[in-house]
Amino acid sequence: MNDRLGAPDPDSSPERRVSGRRRWAWGAAIAQLFLVSAYISVATSDLPAVTKAWSLGLLAAFTLFYVFVPGRCLFSPMTTRIAVVVTLLALSAPQFLVMGSSASAMWIFAAVVGGFLLPDWAAMALAVLLAAAMLLVDVAYGDPLGWELALTTVAITAFMVGFVGNVKLNRELRRTREALAVAAVAAERERIGRDLHDILGHSLTAIAVKAGLARRLVGRDDDAAATEIGEVERLAREALADVRATASGYRTVSLASELAVARSVLRAAGITARLPAAVDEVDPAVRELFGYVVREAVTNVVRHAHARTCTIAVGPRMVEIVDDGTDSAAHVGPNAGRTAGRGLSGLAERVRAAGGNLDAGPRPGGFAVRATVPLVTGDPVASVLERELR
Repeated sequence: MNDRLGAPDPDSSPERRVSGRRRWAWGAAIAQLFLVSAYISVATSDLPAVTKAWSLGLLAAFTLFYVFVPGRCLFSPMTTRIAVVVTLLALSAPQFLVMGSSASAMWIFAAVVGGFLLPDWAAMALAVLLAAAMLLVDVAYGDPLGWELALTTVAITAFMVGFVGNVKLNRELRRTREALAVAAVAAERERIGRDLHDILGHSLTAIAVKAGLARRLVGRDDDAAATEIGEVERLAREALADVRATASGYRTVSLASELAVARSVLRAAGITARLPAAVDEVDPAVRELFGYVVREAVTNVVRHAHARTCTIAVGPRMVEIVDDGTDSAAHVGPNAGRTAGRGLSGLAERVRAAGGNLDAGPRPGGFAVRATVPLVTGDPVASVLERELR
């Protein structure tokens, strides 16, 4: 298991482990063709039958061990990996009594397994030692020095070290890919949760306010009540469309449209709205973000503030929403959630993600929410926007 993510390690699945073992087994079995001559040499020799029997038995044990064991031990403890290499060397040692100096060729297999299981430096050190031992064996038996075999041992070990390095790199890449997938799922869940809170909180507040106004108008001004009911229907349809778009990831928010909705909702709640006539001076890069700020702040004003007026001011990279609510408990109380609730905390995260800052809190005579996003220093596009806005 991946302890940090709580997700399954992609390399721990039985299918992947079996696949890796099979690849090693197939390759190792093909490599045993190199030992066919050893089997034939022992079987056709003039040695006693008992000697032939134990020699061929050890060769068979060597082959089976080489084919089926190392592939299972790549990520085993170091003591296990060392034991695998030592076992292969031990199985090859008695063959010197039967095969003479040619038995040292079996050390190539031990060197390959060392390159597969041991750290790079240890594998190469083992290969060099075995190559030197091959030459010493030739000297001891009075045979010509087998430089070709010794150098081949070192070269194949180096190849195996590189191969295993690629295997481990691919393993890390798979782990990273899995971690990124888990992170992407978590981020998407957070986005959907935050957006649904923003959408439903604002829309349901607006629907509740307009439905209440319509109820009060019934019997006194039926035409106005019908208009408000129509607004309730429209808001409900828009909320449904926004929820669907949020789930698909295609929802966009417009500052101009949010200001228009804010004017309607504040008016329905009996709050005087003082809003900018246009948003032309606002940097287009932050209009969507500021739309979210206006939506959440106005929703809080309608829900909690008991305000008489609400003023929204905008600048090139600033938006501020100020109300004159007199209920201090609504401003700062734990039940109201204007300073510590999920809405403003989620909004602060959204603004910070854009490189800006959100300040929200009580002020003399009311409550203020202010979002600012500075221009990026050294950004040529930002520099052009800054010059144009001056």
